[in-house]
Amino acid sequence: NVLQIGIMMHFRDPQEWKHLQSHNQRAAYLEQIRTSIAQLPGVVSASIGTNATPPNSGIQQQIEVSKSAQTQPARVMSVGRHYFQTLRISLLRGRLWNSIQNSTGDSVAIVNRSFARHYFPSQNPLGQEIRIPTLKANIPIMAASPQSSGWRQIVAVVANARNHGLSSPVLPAVYVPYSTLMPPYAGLQIRTRTAPLSYLPAIRKAVAADQQISPGASTLESTLQQDPQWRRQRLFSVLFGAFSAMALLLALVGLFSVVSFSVARRTTEFGIRMALGAPHAHILWIAARAAFLSALAGIALGSLGNLLLHTFLRHWMQTTHAGPLATLLATLLMTLCACLACLLPARRAATIHPIQALRCE
Repeated sequence: NVLQIGIMMHFRDPQEWKHLQSHNQRAAYLEQIRTSIAQLPGVVSASIGTNATPPNSGIQQQIEVSKSAQTQPARVMSVGRHYFQTLRISLLRGRLWNSIQNSTGDSVAIVNRSFARHYFPSQNPLGQEIRIPTLKANIPIMAASPQSSGWRQIVAVVANARNHGLSSPVLPAVYVPYSTLMPPYAGLQIRTRTAPLSYLPAIRKAVAADQQISPGASTLESTLQQDPQWRRQRLFSVLFGAFSAMALLLALVGLFSVVSFSVARRTTEFGIRMALGAPHAHILWIAARAAFLSALAGIALGSLGNLLLHTFLRHWMQTTHAGPLATLLATLLMTLCACLACLLPARRAATIHPIQALRCE
């Protein structure tokens, strides 16, 4: 339920642009738009985040760590203080910057867990200083804070969020207030209670007096689905699911055929048993017993093999595996299918009349 929209400021209109050229005016303008959206009914949270859309977020830049002359690479994102709430990125240590620091844009920064572990493996990252020399306004339409490229103090550590694709490890990342460096455009992330696209008309109406929303609004879910890695994994999942369904169908056809053939060959035996007073449940059991026990043995061996393979793969594959509940549901599905494949033909043996069974040969 996250909607992503973009706004392009009126930098081509001299009358409108003169009110947005200074740093303070532009920061107040963006905050006014964000507040108007956040106050709409059904909107949980709204935040400003430029180049901060997962799973490929941030711009790779060189930073200086703890006044060291050597620069280090990290992903840099300009976001508002509500960004972490909107995308549900957990705060692990420290505190988020306040509203004053959010509007001034200087002296503070937040890092992710990968950054803290990589650059401060044996130290407390809170209170450490970093500097991003490239955070400067190089063109007139950019608005930078007074000390945008100066030293910043790390005030918090947040959980990792995908910033280098869906399957690649999360890179070290630095979050700075969006007012640090403001181009004539901005992105907003809006979390809603229900389907986010249904809120788009109300959002357009709320900001129409100040700003037009750029075309191309999308949900975070659709953005993830457009990622090439997601599409590739989706294709693999569909193909493996289809092959698994075919394998299960072939196995069930085999079970059904075996039991049907066994029932046809033992029809006379079943007729004698029923003539001597054997109940239907007994006939049903002896007709399906051999195939059903073989199927249960195969399911048990397959479950054991799945457990061993899972234990082996998780040591060297950075991926997720089916949990115990999914494995249990798959086992129950196969057991149910095996029961049906065995009992349906066996039911014929239990319902045949003894006279017809004795005359079948």
